[in-house]
Amino acid sequence: MGFLDKAKAAASDLAAKADSALNSSGAGGPKPPGAGDVDKYFRDLGVLTYLEASGRAADAAERDRVMGVLRDLDAGAAIRSFALHTAPPPAPGMAGAVPPPPGMAGATPPPAPAEAAPPAPAAPVTPPPPPSWMTGADAGA
Repeated sequence: MGFLDKAKAAASDLAAKADSALNSSGAGGPKPPGAGDVDKYFRDLGVLTYLEASGRAADAAERDRVMGVLRDLDAGAAIRSFALHTAPPPAPGMAGAVPPPPGMAGATPPPAPAEAAPPAPAAPVTPPPPPSWMTGADAGA
């Protein structure tokens, strides 16, 4: 048996062990329906919502179906992130700002916390007198 044959046998054995470990942990088990299609369901929900918001007809049964699948996926922790992909980056200094609650989008946000005021300047310091060689005070000595 040559080196390549031994390496191939070891790789096959390792792959079989990895498959066995995944299956026993449940990671390789069955997934809920649509688990790989979360983005497709979010897009469909967006299309239906846009149609409704723009005054066009949207099928209520389709909306209920899409919402049901998304609820099931959310309950099964199949949705990993609810981050918006097209949101503009936050303004400088606003990275930790909290968005207003729903329905309050037009409200004025509270003022930003005041930054610490710079310390007041110290009283002016009187400069020392010039050296005697500059004033000529020692000229006669």
